[in-house]
Amino acid sequence: MVKFYKSIIFLLLPILMVSCYEDDAPIVEDENSLYQSSDLSSKLKSITSHNASFDDLIDNAFCFSLIFPYELNINDQLRVFNSAQDFNLLREDDTIEIVFPVSIVFSDYIIQEVNSIPELNALINQCDDFQSITAFNCYSIEFPLTIKDFNDVDSSFETHHFFNNKAIFLYLENLHDSDVYEIDYPISILNKISREIVINDNQEFIDMLDSSPSYCE
Repeated sequence: MVKFYKSIIFLLLPILMVSCYEDDAPIVEDENSLYQSSDLSSKLKSITSHNASFDDLIDNAFCFSLIFPYELNINDQLRVFNSAQDFNLLREDDTIEIVFPVSIVFSDYIIQEVNSIPELNALINQCDDFQSITAFNCYSIEFPLTIKDFNDVDSSFETHHFFNNKAIFLYLENLHDSDVYEIDYPISILNKISREIVINDNQEFIDMLDSSPSYCE
C-alpha cells in the first residue's frame, strides 16, 4: 500500500509543478524577451527619461531642469514660478536671474540642490559627462504600461503596472543583468501631434523608433 501511494505521488508531482508555474504565468524566452542590455531597453529609457530641456531659457542646461516652485528675479522683480506655463510671462528682452538655493533634476531623475551661480555653472559645464542616456521625447507612452518579469536572483515571477515615465525609467535602470522581462503588447504611444500609434511586438517598436527623426520640436 505504501508503494502504491508513493507511485501516485510520483505521478502527480509533474502535474502539480506545471500547475504552480501556470499560476505564476512564467515568461518563456522568445523574440519578445528583453534584458537590461537589449537595444529596446535603451530606447525605452530614452523615451521615459526626464525631459530636462523644456526650461533651457532659465537654466541654459540640457541635462537637468529646475524643480518647481522656485523664484526668479525678472528685471529686478521677484516672481514665483510654479509650472512651465509661467514661462509665458517672460519676454525675450527680460533679464533673468535664478534665486538660490534651487533643486534640479537630471535626465535620470537624480535630484541635487544647487546653492549658487558658480555651482550651477559647474554643473552646466559637466552636462556631457552627466548625460549617460540621450533623451528622446518625440513620443509619449499611453499609460498604464504592463511589464512581466522573471527575477533570477530570487527566481520569482511578477507583473508590474506603470503609470508614469519615471517609474518605467527607474525599473529599467535597476534591472540586474540576468533579469528577463516582457512588455505586455499591444501598447499605444503618442507622437508630438498626439497621433496614436499601436505597437504589437518588440521588432515593430524598434523599427518605428529607428525610422523616427532624431530630434523633435
